[in-house]
Amino acid sequence: MEQQMIEELKAKYVGQWISVKDGELIATSERHEELYDPLKEKNISGTYVFYSPTRSKKGYGFLF
Repeated sequence: MEQQMIEELKAKYVGQWISVKDGELIATSERHEELYDPLKEKNISGTYVFYSPTRSKKGYGFLF
């Protein structure tokens, strides 16, 4: 997956968890747990999951 796509998704879905597979957005959610439940239900595996931090959370640079 290319870095440009990741940065675009992070800019669009600030404060959310993002799931991508094969260059396609699969799901987004504000809570990590809520993101995984639909993936499990649909039997989707092998996704790339990442968080887009809010401005206040970016202060914790060691997390991101």
